[in-house]
Order: sequence, then structure tokens, then C-alpha cells
Amino acid sequence: MRNRIRPAAVVFCLLAVSRNAAAVTADEIVAKNVEARGGAAALASLKSLRRTGRFVLPGRSLLITVSEVRERPGRIRQEGTFQGLTQIQAFDGEKGWQVQPFEGRKEPSLMSEDDAKPFRTAADLDGPFVNAKTKGHTVEYLGTEDVDGTLAHKLRVRLKWGGDVTVWIDPDTWMVIRDLQTLTVRGAEQQVETDYGDYEKAGGVFIPMSEESGPLNSPPVARGKSIYDKAEANVAVAADAFAFPAKAAAPAGAGR
Repeated sequence: MRNRIRPAAVVFCLLAVSRNAAAVTADEIVAKNVEARGGAAALASLKSLRRTGRFVLPGRSLLITVSEVRERPGRIRQEGTFQGLTQIQAFDGEKGWQVQPFEGRKEPSLMSEDDAKPFRTAADLDGPFVNAKTKGHTVEYLGTEDVDGTLAHKLRVRLKWGGDVTVWIDPDTWMVIRDLQTLTVRGAEQQVETDYGDYEKAGGVFIPMSEESGPLNSPPVARGKSIYDKAEANVAVAADAFAFPAKAAAPAGAGR
């Protein structure tokens, strides 16, 4: 005789799943993520991190080398080099600045407050959802959602400087597999989606070694991928690595 599943049993199973989902809290998910990455002590001991690798554009064979260094408490510098020209984007903990030679601007310039927000968020070595309350953010659990076949836990972090980051965490590895940053830049909402993968350990902490990002719902051709070959923990960083260059900051005519 063929086994039959009675409607009452189906309802019971659905209720059980619903109760289990409701029992999970944002704090519990964040705690599992921290533990999976190496634990709170290892994460706290990570004072700086440098990653180096290459940037890949779909369908184009260009050699673009990239490097990123982050340092507590909230500083970041990213560089991309192509055909002898180097783009720099940095945040010193208070303001952002950049050098954009591919746009014809070879001198450093300050970013607007809106343009600096993504770098302020990226500079956080722990992630904005870790110790969120202390940082002035708020976190809420939004249930589960399918991410390319994985029923991932979904958290939304509302940032104290405006905007939010939605994070999807794999329930098997407890690693972040995707995030979506939503910001308002010069009056217009911008959403950038990033997929994370290829986690490796550096300084006792698991770090993503691949990041593929682009505007939300953009086609693959519009998404670039950073592939990092090396991650170094607690590297020595030059004191002025994140600071707006003093020469550029000097007023016109200074030193004459």
C-alpha cells in the first residue's frame, strides 16, 4: 500500500517549521557567525588585514591587480592598478578620498559624505552586524530566503549614518554568502549586491577570498569579481596609508 501523508500531519510539520524559524533570533545568528569565523577572541585580535589579488570583468581579459588593507578602528584603503595607472579609494575613519586616473583625475580629491558611506561600512573588520548596538546600528531578523539554492538566514542592519545592509547567512557554514547595501546618494537610492565565497583563514579568522558585486538585478556582464590570492592578518600599516595626502590638502601657494 502506498504511504499517504495526512493533511493534519502536513499542518503539524508546517507549524513545527514555523515555530523553529520564529525561535531563532538575530543575536543567535550573529553569535553563530562569529563562532564559525574563528570565535570572538580571534576576531578581536585581528587588528589589520591585507588582501591582494585581481579584478575580473565578465568577457574581458584585462590584468587588473587589486589590494585592500583594513585597520581598526574603521579605516580602509583599496587600490586597483591597470596599465601603470592606480586608482585609490580610502577612508580614514572620518572622511573618504580618492584618486581616479581612469576618469582623468590624477590628483587626490575628497569624497562627498554620501560617496564615503560604502567605505565606512566596508572598513568594519567584524561586519556591521557584530556588536551592532555598541556601534549605533540596529539589527532585525527577516526569516529565511533562498539564495541560489541555499535557504539562508536574512538579517537587516540599519546603519547609524543612514542606509542599511541586508545580510544572508548560510545555515550550514554560518558564513555570509550575500549582502545588499542600500544607500541614498545625492537624493537617489542605490543598491549594490555582493556575493561572498572561497573562505580561507588568516590570523585565525575565516575571510572571503572572492567577492562578486554589481547593482541589484544587474546582468552578469555588469558584475565584477575580486579574486584574492593572499590574505595577511595583523600586517604593519604605514601611519599615513589612510590619510588624505598632506600635499593635496595644502592650500594653493603654500611653501612659496
